Amino acid sequence: MTEAHVASFALFSLLAFGCASPALSGADTRARSDRDFGLTEARDLDPGPDVVSIALRAAPGALEILPGKTTPLATYGGTLPGPLIVAKRGDRLDVHFENGLTEPTTLHFHGIRLPNAMDGVPDMTQPAVEPGGTFDYSFTLPDAGLYWYHPHYDTLAELGSGLYGAILVEDPDEPSDLGDETVLVLSDVSVDADCALLPPSSDPAAVIAGSDGNVVLVNGRIHPTLDVQSGRRQRLRIVNAARARYFSLGLAGHSFLQAGSDGGRLEQPISVQNPVLAPAERVDVLLDPLGDAGTSLELVAVPIARGLSLPLSAQVPLLTLRVVPAESARSPPLAALSRAITPLDTSGAEQVTIALTVDEGANSVSMGINGVPGSEAQPIHALVGSTQVLVVQNMTPYAHPFHLHGFFFQQLDSSGLAVRPLAEKDTINVPPVTQIKLGVSYDNRPGTWMFHCHILDHAEAGMMGMLHVMN
Repeated sequence: MTEAHVASFALFSLLAFGCASPALSGADTRARSDRDFGLTEARDLDPGPDVVSIALRAAPGALEILPGKTTPLATYGGTLPGPLIVAKRGDRLDVHFENGLTEPTTLHFHGIRLPNAMDGVPDMTQPAVEPGGTFDYSFTLPDAGLYWYHPHYDTLAELGSGLYGAILVEDPDEPSDLGDETVLVLSDVSVDADCALLPPSSDPAAVIAGSDGNVVLVNGRIHPTLDVQSGRRQRLRIVNAARARYFSLGLAGHSFLQAGSDGGRLEQPISVQNPVLAPAERVDVLLDPLGDAGTSLELVAVPIARGLSLPLSAQVPLLTLRVVPAESARSPPLAALSRAITPLDTSGAEQVTIALTVDEGANSVSMGINGVPGSEAQPIHALVGSTQVLVVQNMTPYAHPFHLHGFFFQQLDSSGLAVRPLAEKDTINVPPVTQIKLGVSYDNRPGTWMFHCHILDHAEAGMMGMLHVMN
């Protein structure tokens, strides 16, 4: 199925099927703007001020998507998305994880700079958690920002069945009143006319295009409405948890002030007309909705190209912002936002080439690193305390979101200087037939770490590799 067909089916699903929002249950939500907006917050079982301890269970479930019918899914804690984990920078996060599925699984905490043993990659950092088994994850949260969690076992299928959730790490030193805050988890799901879950396709064209679902979800809902107070600035913390779909955000008559990215706030905010989130990326944007009470504004995913031979995606409605009478004072003028980020010194750093490649046959497709599938690719070696420049060469006519486990990187320009404004990233889009340079410094967290394309069909087809960080 081409991307255009998928998009058309998405609209058909929305309009003809009339799919309803999934039934949600769980802990009370926080008193933020996202109250009653589809996200439940994980219950903290530890009364201490600097520890967040939660119990998280993955298990089969059935949620209503098509009215009057249910779709068998897998969920964390019975909700779609899984519970929102909220902590502050410097807290220790303890997750007692239980596998209630019928197949093995793990938990990967995407973007968090944690010890290697906590990274959730089976046979690399831990054994897979077998059905009925448990695993205790525990690590400190060193960086504020929006992160997320998902399986790293049969990831394409398990994430596509509903296993994903957001992690908000708050900054105690952040300026107050940046805006009424809402966490948005963008995703999609593939269902048939009866709302039965569709498995990922192995057809080569479908693998290349990626598993775009035919129903787009925002916080587990189809085209929901968020009430925003007149005169109040909005802060949207957004994660793209889709398997393959890119989201280019648009709001007619408005621009966004992007204040943050994967690893927290940018060095300086930038004005962006259409923020783009490749799979697994996050953005932190500020928005002043225009219009008096009674105005409705439509946040949409605008068409975007993902490859030289792939069609543009269709425009998809995401979220209605309904302006309501103010219950709070108007937002004050925005304080000057800046963050001290030290640019990496890459002078004399080793350069390592990571070529993203594809081999397309008549009945198969294989993707890889430097011309071979990831399982056969030579690992990258680095020493604790060293800095490398990863030269990521996209040799294919398709875009790839490159994700590095465990470490932030900074994008570099052609001369080797960090691109301004500085941003700490763990996932970055690499357009077709282009090359980007990424500077990365390896702190004292030795181990074997993954890197891969976060279009999960591409990773499963072989576009993944390993990084050995050694003392």
